[in-house]
Amino acid sequence: MSSKFGIFRVLSIINLLVAGFFVLMLLLALLFMPALSPVLIFTLLTGSVVIHSILSISLQQSLRDPARPLKANTPGGIRIMGFMAIFYAVLLITNGIFGLNNMDEMLQQAMLQLPQNQPAPGMDAMRSLMTGLIIFLIIHAAAVLVNCALSFAFLRQWQEKK
Repeated sequence: MSSKFGIFRVLSIINLLVAGFFVLMLLLALLFMPALSPVLIFTLLTGSVVIHSILSISLQQSLRDPARPLKANTPGGIRIMGFMAIFYAVLLITNGIFGLNNMDEMLQQAMLQLPQNQPAPGMDAMRSLMTGLIIFLIIHAAAVLVNCALSFAFLRQWQEKK
């Protein structure tokens, strides 16, 4: 198919792997936190990226082989989970930009949370670690946004063929 379709396929798989890893880590974090915490809400938003990626892969299979029909609820699921995934991505991007702009204050607060009886890591090492993590999350969020836009476009194409 086209290069857009190739990008759509690659982004769906990458988003599935990255968001799936995040969901696993967030579920493990929920074991040690109260049930109604912000971690639960972010787990649900991250799970929407996983579900959207799975539904997008199913759409891709249907587009490549018209003999493989989509389930009746897949188009609606792609839309709903896509909008939730867009909200997730916008949250990551805005929080990432805010974190990069306020890195010094964020690092000071993080250093206060570390145990006092252990030697603290260097401020430069923490700054580079946090900056790298935030940039990775912003890139992941951009990939989620592009994947959602492509899934909506290919869903429209699938509906026109049908």
